[in-house]
Amino acid sequence: MIERLPHLDGITVTTDAMHCINKTAQLIVEGKGGAYNFRLRDNQPTMRAHAERLLSSEIENAPHAQTCTDYGDRIEKRRLWAHATDPQSSWLYAASQVFVIEREVIPTSKTVKASKDLCYGIANAEMNPDYKLNAEGLLKTFRGHWTVEAKNHNRRDVTYQEDRSPVKNHNAARILATMKMMAIFLCEKGVHQPQSDRERNLPEFNRTCAINGINTAINWITRKHNPFK
Repeated sequence: MIERLPHLDGITVTTDAMHCINKTAQLIVEGKGGAYNFRLRDNQPTMRAHAERLLSSEIENAPHAQTCTDYGDRIEKRRLWAHATDPQSSWLYAASQVFVIEREVIPTSKTVKASKDLCYGIANAEMNPDYKLNAEGLLKTFRGHWTVEAKNHNRRDVTYQEDRSPVKNHNAARILATMKMMAIFLCEKGVHQPQSDRERNLPEFNRTCAINGINTAINWITRKHNPFK
C-alpha cells in the first residue's frame, strides 16, 4: 500500500506493530522521504526489550510530556518519556528514538474500569534537545494514530480479531479486510434496523446476520432488498 503513495516529504506515517519491520521503515524514509512512528509489541521482542531497557530509568522521573482529558465517564491521563537510540542498537532502519506512553484511566462512573498500561514505540525523527517539545510532538502523532483506530481499525481489531488472524495469503487477507469494511459500513447505515442506539453497534449487527442467515447480508450488498429505504 505504501508503494502506491506519493512522496511523503514532511509526513509521519503511523502503523500498528505488525508493520514495524526494516522493509517498511526503509520504504517510508528512503523510498518516500517520510518519517515513521511505529508501535512496539511482542512481535518484535528484541526491539521491545531494547526500548524497555533504555526507558526503565526514565519512567522513574517526571514525564517529558503529559495530557489530561475528561471524557465525562472517565478521565484519561497520558504521560510520555523518550530516549535516544540508533539503528544498530534498536535493529530498525533509521531509528532515532524510542518512547513509552503510560495511559491511566480514572473512572468517574460505574460503567468504566480503572486501568493503567504502558505502550512502547519507536520513531526515526531526530530527538529534539528540548525534551518537552520532543515528547509533545510524539504524543500528538501517537494520538492522531488512535483517532483513526477508534473510528475504524479498533472495530476490526477488537470485534473481528484482525490482529490475531492466521491468514498468511496476501490476497485472502485483502478480501477478508474488504468484507469486514463492508460489514462496518452496513452497520453504520443501520441496515439491521436497530430499535435503539444501544443496538447500533457491530456485535448487534453480526448477531442479526447470524439469526437471519447469509442470504440477508448478500441481499443487502447486492441491493436486491434496499435497506436504505
